Amino acid sequence: MLLMSNQPRYYTFNNYLKEHFGERVYRIPLDAGFTCPNRDGTKVFGGCTFCDDRGSGAPTINAALSIKQQLENGIARTKQRFKAKKFLAYFQAFTNTYAPEGALKELYDIALEHPEVVGLCIGTRPDCLPDNILDLLAVYDKRTFLWLEVGLQTSKNATLQAINRGHTAEEFFDAIERINRRNIKVATHLIFGLPEEDREVMINTVKQVAVIGLKGIKIHQLCVYKGTPMERDYREGRLAMLSEDTYINLVLEALTLIPKDMVIMRLVADGTEAELIAPAWSFEKERVMKRIDETLIAQDLWQGKALCTSNLNNNIINQASSANFSCSK
Repeated sequence: MLLMSNQPRYYTFNNYLKEHFGERVYRIPLDAGFTCPNRDGTKVFGGCTFCDDRGSGAPTINAALSIKQQLENGIARTKQRFKAKKFLAYFQAFTNTYAPEGALKELYDIALEHPEVVGLCIGTRPDCLPDNILDLLAVYDKRTFLWLEVGLQTSKNATLQAINRGHTAEEFFDAIERINRRNIKVATHLIFGLPEEDREVMINTVKQVAVIGLKGIKIHQLCVYKGTPMERDYREGRLAMLSEDTYINLVLEALTLIPKDMVIMRLVADGTEAELIAPAWSFEKERVMKRIDETLIAQDLWQGKALCTSNLNNNIINQASSANFSCSK
């Protein structure tokens, strides 16, 4: 089936939010002062080996400010740049469910008090979602728009241990099952290019997360940030980076394996030279995204195509069928 070049090849988060809210909605990244159980010693010390001292928070965040001040500053900045009217409070840095219920409720409520905030995005880990916290999130899901992001990175336990995640893939799949029972919208994050992982391992992770009822997914290349354990490994020659071509081919294959109704939140990470060391092509996100889009057209690929065309994916097709799966574009 040949598609017109102007037809969308994958389902973006921007399009999903426009469908839900009727207009463009912008996320305001926040640092609520949390930590992670693999940083404070509850599980291990040091944090993820790829994570910098901002806890994967955006460089625009000023963690010294209160949540209210961070929101006000971020909204003012985004309004000026994009003429935006609606915003999501994005609890991004570190693990944003790693606190008692009362503390979480206070922070989430502060964010929702802003009249232009129409919902919450909450980034967390699978081992920081006990049932009482999920029950709290379910209350917010009924009260407002709630989007939960649970990091996985890879389904290979040996890699999770090597990068000091402090949790297993089994804990992730258990958390997603309990989230789905509460009908909370949930996405995950994957990293391509982690140490000792080849194409088979990375694509296998994609196949596993494609069938568990996720609403969205972020995929990006492994990036080496300054001040991380991976910086040392990279500089000492123990860590190889994916080439741009290899990464693009992985993304193309992954997209064809993802059901069409799963939101694609990100396909390429970027950064500045002040914070990022490698790979160098990360500094050209727009160009790389353009190559992905052009290659999808040139090869007549689209999100979910492999689920329709390969007998090897019958199991994926059967499991995905309950989530509005369709082979037509």
